[in-house]
This record gives sequence, C-alpha cells and structure tokens, in this order.
Amino acid sequence: MTQREARERAIGHLAAVWLIGCALTHVQLQAVLIALFTDGPGLFSVVMVGGVVVGAVVVLAWLGSAARTLVPLLRRERGRWVWAAGVYTLGTVGAFGAAVVRFEIDHLENGLLLYLAGGTCYALAAAFFLPGLRIRTGALGAATVLTVGGMYAAWAAGQPPTLDEWITANGVDRSLLRVGDPPPGYALNVMGASEDGFGADYEGQDSARVHLHVAPAGHDTRRVDARGCPVPFGDPIRCADDGGGRQLVTFAGSYEHQELRLRRDALVYTVTVEGSRTGLSAARHILSTLRPATDTELAGLLELPMRR
Repeated sequence: MTQREARERAIGHLAAVWLIGCALTHVQLQAVLIALFTDGPGLFSVVMVGGVVVGAVVVLAWLGSAARTLVPLLRRERGRWVWAAGVYTLGTVGAFGAAVVRFEIDHLENGLLLYLAGGTCYALAAAFFLPGLRIRTGALGAATVLTVGGMYAAWAAGQPPTLDEWITANGVDRSLLRVGDPPPGYALNVMGASEDGFGADYEGQDSARVHLHVAPAGHDTRRVDARGCPVPFGDPIRCADDGGGRQLVTFAGSYEHQELRLRRDALVYTVTVEGSRTGLSAARHILSTLRPATDTELAGLLELPMRR
C-alpha cells in the first residue's frame, strides 16, 4: 500500500467513525433524556442506557474490522474490542463535554451542532489509535483546541449580557426608550421593554404611583372618536384637553384611573395615574421633561429574560 493510499484510507476510516459518532451522540442523548424523564421504574432506565452502550461498542467493533490494515491493534480479535471500547469511552467523554457546552449556550435547542461536535470527538478518539507520531500529535492538538474553545464558549455564555446585547436580542427599538425626570419625591423604576413598547414606574413613599408607557403611534387599536378619545364599551370615559398637546382621559367605574397622553414624533406617551391629583401633577412633570433614558436608568432591563 502506497503512502497516498494509506492516507486516503485513513481519511475514509475517520470519516466513517465521524458518521457513526454523530449517530451515537443523537441516540445516546435521546436515551439519557428518556431515562431522566420517564415515569417508569429505574431498572428500565438502566437497562435501556446499558443496551445503548453495548450496542455502540458492537457497532464500533464492526466498523474497526474494516481498518485492520491501518491500525495494528485491530489485527487481533481482542484488540478490536479494546479499540472499540477505547474509541467509545474517549468519544463519549468528548461528546458529553460538548453537550454541557451546548446546554450552557442554548439549552440544547440546536441539536444538529451537538451531533456534529460529538461525531468529531469520536473521530479524534479513533485518530489516537492510528500509527504515526504526527497523526497522534495532530489529534491531541485538535482535541486541545476544541476543549479550550468549548470552555471559553461556556464561560462566555454564562456572562451577563450588555445592555446593547439585551436590546438587540429582544428586538427593542431604542427610540422607545424615553423617560421623564422623576418628580420630587418619586423614584424611577424601569419595568420592561419589547418591540411593542417600553414601560417605567415612578414610585414615591407618600405619593400615588404613576406609570409611563411609550409605544409607536398606531399601536393602540382601540376604537376612538374624532377627538381621539377611546370609545367606551361599558364604564364611561371622559376626555379633556390638558394643554401642551396633552390629552387627559378619565376612566370611571370599577377601576377608576386617569391617563395623560402625549403624541409626539410618531410615539405615544401615556402616563397612568391612580388616585390623587398629586399624581396628575407628577404625570405632567414627566411628560414635560421627556428625554432618552440613560444606560444607568435602563440597567434594570438586564434582570429580565433575554431571548437567545
């Protein structure tokens, strides 16, 4: 056998192990998940997982019989099983590490990448058994790179996101992130943001709570009359001009509250007031001091869930 033929056969051998490794990673992941979440007896889970392990070694031993001329260990019957067990053990350890990394990154939502990585781990394990210092050194170097890269990816995935990352991942339009200065005696507390709007509370110890909501114009699909006043479906609604482009909407009935609305620059600002006229004065102050929210004021968004 020429050197070129040996190289081509070695590549084919590793490619076959890689394909088997991808399939084994998929089967073993499903077996582990079934064992973890099944309602059946524990013995069933042990037998099922054990059967998968034995079946995997048998398949690898069958595959190894076609590579006797490449791997000296495979030329003996006992060596074939030693090779199969070694490739399975090393490959499974690597695939388990890949599963841990994928879980840290996306909770195993992308199974295809895990299966491909698992197959690579089995192929590298098989490469360790090929003769030649260069091949084994290359396999060791590749395994080291994958290990370090996986550890870094898991570490990076565990780091808290930056504000820009959170805003981008949740599809938030930065133009919505606007607040007014807190009135005297009030503290600003950002509540949340999405592609549909932004909300913040202003809370005071002895004052009524007021809530600011910013949304794109046209987002509110409730019926309105010619003045832009909501059409009531039950309890009465009264609207009045509050000056400065503001509209005061009073909701009577079981849930009495007031909304002070301002339409400006394709955005609708709504400040909801529950209770006293002190809160209404605070709402006017908020709408008269509107400005982009600072990163410090938006820091509370990082405590909310972020889309992956």
